[in-house]
Amino acid sequence: MNRSIVRAAARVCAALSAGVWAGILTGALFSLRSASSRGALAWRLSALLSVPGVVVGAGLAVVALLASEDRVARLRTVALSHARSVGAGLVVIPPASAVWVGLTSLLGRHFLTAYHHVGLASFAQSVAFLVVTLAVSLGASLVASALAKRLPEAPTSTVRAVGVPALVGVALAAAIVGHGVFWGSVDGRGRAVALLMGGYGVLKKPELDLAPVAMLASIGGLGAVLAVLLRRAGLVSLPLAAVCAGVLLSKGSREFGASPVASEIDARPGLARVVLRALRHRSDRDRDGFAATWGGGDCDDRDPARNPGAADVAGNGVDEDCSGSDARRIVLAPAPTAHSTAPAVQIPANLNLLLITVDTMRADLHFAGYAHPITPRLDELAARSVVFDRGYAISSYTGRAIGPMMTGRYPTECARDGEHFTRYMPPNVFLAERLKDAGFKTFGAASHFYFERRFGLAQGVDAWDLSAKPEGDGQETTSADAAVADRAIAQLQQPANVSGRFFQWVHFFDPHKQYVEHRDLPVFARGERGRYDREVMNTDRQIGRVLDALRALPGDVAARTVVVVTADHGEAFGQHGMSYHGVEVWDELVRVPWVVYVPGVAARHIRAPRSQIDLAPTLLELMHLPAPAATAPDAFSGVSLVPEFTADQPERPVYVELPEGPYNSLRRAVIFEGYKLMERGTGRFLLFNLATDAGERSDLAATDRERLARMRAVMEQVRGALHVVAAPPPRDRTE
Repeated sequence: MNRSIVRAAARVCAALSAGVWAGILTGALFSLRSASSRGALAWRLSALLSVPGVVVGAGLAVVALLASEDRVARLRTVALSHARSVGAGLVVIPPASAVWVGLTSLLGRHFLTAYHHVGLASFAQSVAFLVVTLAVSLGASLVASALAKRLPEAPTSTVRAVGVPALVGVALAAAIVGHGVFWGSVDGRGRAVALLMGGYGVLKKPELDLAPVAMLASIGGLGAVLAVLLRRAGLVSLPLAAVCAGVLLSKGSREFGASPVASEIDARPGLARVVLRALRHRSDRDRDGFAATWGGGDCDDRDPARNPGAADVAGNGVDEDCSGSDARRIVLAPAPTAHSTAPAVQIPANLNLLLITVDTMRADLHFAGYAHPITPRLDELAARSVVFDRGYAISSYTGRAIGPMMTGRYPTECARDGEHFTRYMPPNVFLAERLKDAGFKTFGAASHFYFERRFGLAQGVDAWDLSAKPEGDGQETTSADAAVADRAIAQLQQPANVSGRFFQWVHFFDPHKQYVEHRDLPVFARGERGRYDREVMNTDRQIGRVLDALRALPGDVAARTVVVVTADHGEAFGQHGMSYHGVEVWDELVRVPWVVYVPGVAARHIRAPRSQIDLAPTLLELMHLPAPAATAPDAFSGVSLVPEFTADQPERPVYVELPEGPYNSLRRAVIFEGYKLMERGTGRFLLFNLATDAGERSDLAATDRERLARMRAVMEQVRGALHVVAAPPPRDRTE
C-alpha cells in the first residue's frame, strides 16, 4: 500500500514537473524564431509560459492519478478485446473534429475579417481544439500499438486494427482542413465546392498568428512526453522545475521591461501576452492599470495618480507619468509677431460642407509624389485646393481615429469604452452636432457596420444611410464604394437636403483589406500593393462621381461648398515587417492625405506637419461658427488651421496616440522640429530624424541623448495639457 502511494506521488510529481519543463522548453524553442536577442527573448518567454505549464502539469497530474497500474492493465485488456471499436473511434474522431470546427466557424464568420480579432481569436481556439484532438488521436494510436506489442498474445492484426485507423483518421482530417483552406476565402466564406468548410480559408490570412495555438500544442505535447520520461524521477524533477520556474519568474518581475523584446511580447496578442497581462493585473496594488513589476512601468504602486498613463503637469515637482523626472516647460513655438503682414483669409459666407473620409488610404497618392497615376480625380481636386503635405491621423486605427477627429479631442480625452470597436458616448460633442445646432441639414452615407448608431460616430447626423453595407459576412470582400457613392449622390439630389446649408459625410471603405480585384482598371504594380492601388483607383472614381453630382446641382450649391478629403489612417506593405495597421504608429500607418477645397481660396501646399486634431476647429471656422471656449467641457485640443491658408505659421508638435486595446498595446508618438519620438512600450523610446531618415530605420535614442530629452519633454508637455477621461480597461479577447 505504501509502495502504491509512493508510486502515485511520483507520477503526480512527474506530471507537474513535466508541465513546467514543457512551458520553459516551449519558450526557449519559440525564441529561436528571433534572429537577434534570442537569449533575452528566451528567458522572458520561458518565464511566462511556465505559468500555463503549471496548468498543463495539473491536468497531467489528474491523469496520472487516474492511471493506476490496475486501470492501465484493464485498459490494455479492453484495447485488445475491442481493438476494432477503438480503431473505428480513431478513424472517426479526427475528421469529425475537423468538420465540427469548420461548421462552428460558419456561426462566427461575420467576425473573421482582417481586423475583427474577436473572430480570429475564436477561430484560433477552435483550431487549437482540432490540434489537440489530432494529437490525442495520434498519441492514442501510438500508445495502443505500443501496449499491444508488449503483450505476447497481441496478434499483428490487432496492432493494425488500432494504429492504422488512427493514421487514416488524421489523414482524413488533414484532407478536410486542406480542402477548406484551398477553396475558402480569407473572410471565412467559400464557394459551394468548399462543402461548408470555407471557414478554414482564414488560415491564408498573413496577419493571422497561430503561434499561441502552436505554443499550447507544444506545451501539451512536450508535457505528455516528459511525464512519461520522468515518471521514475518525479520526486527529484519537481523541486528542480519549481526552482527553475521560480528563478525565471522572479527575474521577470524585476527585469522584464529592460529589453526591446519586452515590447515585442507586449505588442503581439497571444498566449505570452495573456499571461503577462494577468501577472501585471495581479501585481497592480493601486489598481490604476499599471504594475510596478513585469515591465508595467508604475513608479509608485501606492498612488493611482502616478503611472505611465497619467499626464505629467509641467513644473509642479511631481513625476506623474513615471518618466523619471517632472515635465519641463519649454517653448514649443515662437509667439506670432505683432506686425505680421499675412493677408487675412477671405472665406465666403453661408458655405456648405462635404467631408469625404477614406478608410486605410495612404498619404503617398499621385499628387503627393507616388509614381503611378492612381488618383486622377483627387489629383484634379488637389490642384485647386489647400493640401497638407504632411498630414497626420490622430491614431493608426479607425476606432481610435475617426471619433476623435470629429470631436477635435484625442482618444484619451473622449468618453468611450475600452473595446476594439470603440463605442463613443453621448457626452462627446461631434462636428455634426455643432453644425446641426447651427441650422445645418446633416446627412451621410457609409458601408461599414462601425458607423451604426450604437457606436456613437453618427451623433448629430439626421439621416445616416448604411444601405450600402454588404449583407452577411462580406464586409471586406465585397466592393461597396460604388454603392456608397450611389447613396451619397441620391442624398445630394434631394432638394430638401441642399435647399439650405448642409453637411454631408461620406465614408468609403474599399481600400481596407481584403482587396477585391477590379479587372477593368490598369495594373501599375504587382502583389498586395498592386491590388491596393486598384482599390484606391476605384474609390477615386467614386469620389469623382460624388463631386460631379455636386457640380451638377442647380444654382450655386457647388460654388458654396467646401470639400474635404482625408483618411482615418494609412497602411503598411512590408515596412517595419508589417502588412497591416492598428498596432503601431510608424509613419506609413499615420500619415494621411488631406485636401481642403474652399471656394475662392487659392491653391496652396502646407509643408509643416499638421494633425487631424485641428480638423474640426478648422471646419468650424470655415463655416463661420465659433469654437467652444478653452475652458468649456467640450473644448477642442486642436486649433484652426485657416490662417495657414494664406501664410506659413509656426510649427507645433503633432501628437499621435493609440490607447491600449484588447489587441494592441499602448503606443504614442510626437513629431516636432524634424524629429519623431515613438514610445513603443512603457518607457521604451525610439527617436528618428525624419529629414534624413523618412523610413524610420535608424534609431537615435541611444546616440542623441540631448535631442531625446527635448523630445520627451515635448511629449510630456503635450500630454500634460490633455483632459484625460477615464475609460474602462480593455478586455483581452485572447484570454
